[in-house]
Amino acid sequence: MTIKEVTTPKDLKAFVRFPKELYADCPYFVPPLEKGEIETMTQHPALSFCDAKYWLAYRDGRIVGRIGGVVNHKCNELKGQKRVRFGWFDVIDDLEVARALIDTVEQWGREKGMTEISGPSRFSNMEKQALLVDGFDNTPSIGSDYNYPYYPTLLEQLGFVKEVDYIQYKVPVGNKVPEKIKRLSELLSKKYNIHLRHFSKKKELKESGKEFFHVLNESYIHIYNFIPLTEEEIDWAVDHNFQVANVELSSMLENGEGHLVGFAFSLPSLSEAYKKAKGSLFPFGWIHILRALKKNKSVDMYLTGVLPQYYHSGIHVIYHQQLHEAFIKHGFEYAYTSQQLENNTAARIWPKYGGEIIARKRCYKKSLTHE
Repeated sequence: MTIKEVTTPKDLKAFVRFPKELYADCPYFVPPLEKGEIETMTQHPALSFCDAKYWLAYRDGRIVGRIGGVVNHKCNELKGQKRVRFGWFDVIDDLEVARALIDTVEQWGREKGMTEISGPSRFSNMEKQALLVDGFDNTPSIGSDYNYPYYPTLLEQLGFVKEVDYIQYKVPVGNKVPEKIKRLSELLSKKYNIHLRHFSKKKELKESGKEFFHVLNESYIHIYNFIPLTEEEIDWAVDHNFQVANVELSSMLENGEGHLVGFAFSLPSLSEAYKKAKGSLFPFGWIHILRALKKNKSVDMYLTGVLPQYYHSGIHVIYHQQLHEAFIKHGFEYAYTSQQLENNTAARIWPKYGGEIIARKRCYKKSLTHE
């Protein structure tokens, strides 16, 4: 077995395509769009303050694993840490292969003066992170990774321990918004002088994109692994999220002065469309995605939040009502939440809608001994 650093475009393509081979017979795996993966790995604005390397594991000339390493200098400085992250972790069910890949990232981290390793995560928690530890019979959203059940065992055998867990809910949409939600929404709107910002065109929604992510910066400040997005990252996020945004499935709350104080961003589920696209928009992948955006039975709730001063106000109920009405209008049967930290009190609302936990994901950590 050999470990090879990704240094050429050919290596990079092999790195991105390996999961499709590994999960070829798995009905739950959602292949990402290859072009988007390569663009993120090589052009993401976070690379201005992150160091990143990628490696492939070969045995008898065949790829048997992959891994990426990231040192986020900005996050380390803000949080007083010396951490190297591992991500893009995919491997056959073989402890020695997993050990070789993890050892490679650990050694790279030591060379950079790091004292801990954590993951799976990438440049920030705005991207795919955490390892599936429960709920292996569910298809994830396009914003999450799937992994086989043996992954957690491999990491634990290599000395990793739990740092945080995320949970994800599946929520039945039903055919009407509960009356108590409507009444509460009206009361909260009057009490805090909070109203929905209305959009008639996608262009208007996109014009609020920067403000959206500035509020997100404040809203997510205490969340695990989060650091405020730079202006370059915000531009990137707007371009990559609002291109396919649906006005009715997005919600923004503003106060009496017209300032944004809360947000929610949802999209029809693209998981099955991505499966059909098989990692590429062309020649026919774009057709499956376009169809899924227009007609779908499921919707993914990607980003939600309110400014810190409204954390315990309950004003999120206002955008929940708007989205629930939109979900019913579009004929969605189920809504899937984003992965939320298990101690996030805001997640307590989902059981009230009949939601059930369908997946649990975990971020791990381990101390590094310097050799």
